[in-house]
Formats: sequence, C-alpha cells, structure tokens
Amino acid sequence: MEIKMTTGRLEAFSDGVIAIIITITVLLIDLPSRDDWHGLAEIIPLAVVYLVSFIMIGMHWANHHHLMQVTKHVNGKILWANLYYLFALSFFPVATGWVGRSKFAAVPTSVYVIINLAETLGYIILQQTIVHSHDCVILKQVVNESKKEGVTIAILLAALITSFIEPIHLVAYIFLIAMALIWIVPDIRMSKIFEEYKNFEE
Repeated sequence: MEIKMTTGRLEAFSDGVIAIIITITVLLIDLPSRDDWHGLAEIIPLAVVYLVSFIMIGMHWANHHHLMQVTKHVNGKILWANLYYLFALSFFPVATGWVGRSKFAAVPTSVYVIINLAETLGYIILQQTIVHSHDCVILKQVVNESKKEGVTIAILLAALITSFIEPIHLVAYIFLIAMALIWIVPDIRMSKIFEEYKNFEE
C-alpha cells in the first residue's frame, strides 16, 4: 500500500527551503568597505544579480504554490520530483555570488543560465509527475495544450549558447529577463484549473 503525504506538508517544507535560499543569497552581499559612493559602487554588481535571482526565485515559488493548489495528494514520485526541484533551486546562491563577484564574467554567466535551465526542467518534471499521478482531466488538458514550457526551454537554450560567446555573453541576461516575463505572473492556467476542479467537486 502506497503511503501518501498531504499537499500542505510538502508545500510548507518547500516554502521553508525557498525562504532559506533567499536568506543565504542576500547574505552574500557584503557591507561597503568605504563610507562613500565608491564603496557603494563595489557591491552594485552583486546587488543587481541578487535582484535578478530574487525575482527568479520568487517566480518559481509563486508558480510552485499554484501547482500545489491543484494537487490532491503527494505520492513518492511527486515527493522526489519536488526534491529535485528544490535541489536545483538551492544552487542559486552559489551562482548568484559567483556572477556578482566576477562582475558578470562569461563562465559564471554560463553557470547561472545552467542553474536556471535545471530549475525550469525541475518544475516541468514536477508538473508532469503530478499530471501522471492524478486522474485530473482538466490539469492534463491544460498542461498538454500549453506552449509556455517549450518556449521557456528554447529561450534558456538561446541564453546558454549566447553565454559562451564573448564579448556578447551579457545578452544571455536579456534572454533570462524575457523568460522571467513569461512566468512573472503566477500561472493563470492553474487558477483556472483550481476553480473548475472546485466547481466539479461541488
């Protein structure tokens, strides 16, 4: 007999991990070494990439929350898919610190894009695992009809290729911003599914 975990417990655990990741990331920003504008300028690169990472992590958290709202229960497959999702997300502090302290050098930029790609794949894997684990026709239909994930992967691959080409590797961040714009608003599809599923149960 398969043991199932409540969705709320998994979401609470994930929220805690994500909160720790954000805390670790902001702690990478050291205090200015000088009491003037030059001292402030020293930490600007790391502060800028922290802002980007905060938006990325917040975006993933919001969409993860919406995904959990349409998940009835958690089985072993969903549990491990979620752990991989959090594993990929946990590398954001390392990539953020390296990019900021290298002042957006090419290799750290490539690693940063790879982390974003791994995290996006983690979300897609988690989403597909939930689709195949639950007999929810509405969720399966909406996910299968969506082009959002495919477009996101294409943009990230373009960012990855660009990141290896100096001196235009900074264009990779434009692709990352474009990717974020696709996901910055919590997935409206999930809200639609939640409402339809709730009405169905009533």
